[in-house]
Amino acid sequence: MPGCPTIHLTGVSPQVWERLKGEARRIGVPVPTADSGSATAQGAHAEYRWDAAAQTLDVTFTELPQWIDCASVERRLREAVRASGGS
Repeated sequence: MPGCPTIHLTGVSPQVWERLKGEARRIGVPVPTADSGSATAQGAHAEYRWDAAAQTLDVTFTELPQWIDCASVERRLREAVRASGGS
C-alpha cells in the first residue's frame, strides 16, 4: 500500500517521547535513539522527527501492509501518545 499523509502530533514532551519509543520497541518496532530517522517493522516503514523545543512529533508512513489503512494507523498513533501522557 502506498504511504500516508504526515501525522503531526503535539504535546510530545521528553517523557512522552521516551515512553513512545519504549512502547514501540516493546511491540517489535526498532526505533533508533535519535530524535529523527526511520523505522521498519511488520510491513510498514515510517520516517519520524521529534522536535524537543516545540514538543511535536511528525510521522510519515511511506509504506503500509495491506491489512491496515492510514486512518487506523493515525488513530493508533494518537491513542499511543495520549496513553503516554501527551495530547
